[in-house]
Amino acid sequence: MDEMEKELLPEEQTDENMTDAADKADEIAEAVEGADEQAHEADPMEDLYEELEELKDMFQKELDEASEKAEQGELIQELSDFEEEHPEDIEMTPEEKCECCEENPRATEFGEDYPYCSSCREFMKHYPLRKTGVLMFIIMIVVFIGTIFTSFTAVDTNIYLLNGYANHMEGNVMSAIENYYYYTSSVSDNVSMRAVRNLIEDYTKTGYMSDAVTLINKYYSETDLKMPWNSKYRKIVEETEINTETYYAVSEIVSGAFSGEEFDYEAVMAQLDALREETDENGERKYADLFIDYFSYEIMRLNGEPIEDRLAYLTEMDKKHKGNEWVYLPTLCQVAAMAGDGETAEDCYNRLIKINKQDSNAYIAYSNYFRYLETPDPDKIIEICSEAAANAYSSDVSYKQCLAVAYLLKGEGSMALEAMEEFMNSGSYNVAQCNLYALIGLYNGNTDVYDSMKNVLETNGYELSELVEKYKDGKMTIEEVLMDKGGDIA
Repeated sequence: MDEMEKELLPEEQTDENMTDAADKADEIAEAVEGADEQAHEADPMEDLYEELEELKDMFQKELDEASEKAEQGELIQELSDFEEEHPEDIEMTPEEKCECCEENPRATEFGEDYPYCSSCREFMKHYPLRKTGVLMFIIMIVVFIGTIFTSFTAVDTNIYLLNGYANHMEGNVMSAIENYYYYTSSVSDNVSMRAVRNLIEDYTKTGYMSDAVTLINKYYSETDLKMPWNSKYRKIVEETEINTETYYAVSEIVSGAFSGEEFDYEAVMAQLDALREETDENGERKYADLFIDYFSYEIMRLNGEPIEDRLAYLTEMDKKHKGNEWVYLPTLCQVAAMAGDGETAEDCYNRLIKINKQDSNAYIAYSNYFRYLETPDPDKIIEICSEAAANAYSSDVSYKQCLAVAYLLKGEGSMALEAMEEFMNSGSYNVAQCNLYALIGLYNGNTDVYDSMKNVLETNGYELSELVEKYKDGKMTIEEVLMDKGGDIA
């Protein structure tokens, strides 16, 4: 994801399917997996090349022996030695004559369409191949090897294509993007435009907007984009341009708001609203609402506005910005979960995994609903984490932090520590996740983990959460710390 998309600050985010379609997708996936193993794990070219080399050497050896005999007069004989005796008065049509000597009748005893006579047949059996024949044979071998190699290269490319189709159908968007990317990068001519269209779709619904625009510009000319049937691609290009400009404008306002000693909530919100009124030289709106709205939400959160107000604000955003769910929907799911709105949280979760079954943010956000219930349900969290593990893209272990929370709620400290260590070893974590790891370390009596996280945070200009320190001092229980909704603990 490019800089604009990566630097969003979503809060703590860090339909039945048709049975036939699912079955078909499984069949395709199994077929693709088998083909992939055959193409990548085995190396058929090596065995084939060795066999052809052995065949060429054997043929050359026999040719040399035959040529030597021919030079000694032991093999080559004159055609006259094999001439047939046939009555002079027999008349034959051209179709009945031997195609070689054009004198004798065809030896039809070897087949009704056999083209040669018996004499020519015997002569051919004793006549060795010429050197030009050997050369042609060797050329044929080289061409054959090249053809086989090219065909295996094509198989590799087609495997990416088939994997892309299968994952796109199954909703495994990140895997689809990976395979489609490899396919489109490997094919220069006759690329599948269906694959291109699917890749553009997957890019746009997961927020890789600059990649989508790059792909559109590569495969669609300016004339193509003017055609009515390509209007959606033209719209993607235009909206991405204005959204990028908006992102930089609002980022400048927000960063400026926190550069001074005091934060003026009303002034910042007024500045963001003012962007809606700015126009360009053509009188068109210069900035789009999408990022103005989202950053306004972030300012609400940072100002400590009630969670119910923030939920209402995000709900209105959802009505207004369909098609750009990647910006705000994970946050809406998280806020609904923390507000105890299970219906909205579940709806957001189902929509998110329908867009992308490999979206770890969907599982993390929805699991928090069961964490913040009056009586937490750690078993349900573990169930959601199992779904996340089954659908995880590549080595994504983001869900492990939720699994760690579930084990803490169940009183299984060692399991919590193991899950959190797996997450931290992935190498990407924020302040809230460092606080959670320190808390789990204390729960297990592991002060090394606590000291390590304290050092990491202080080195980067942060401090351990007051909640962790209160737990350390015995002023709060583990359940009280985990149920706090302030966002200090992941």
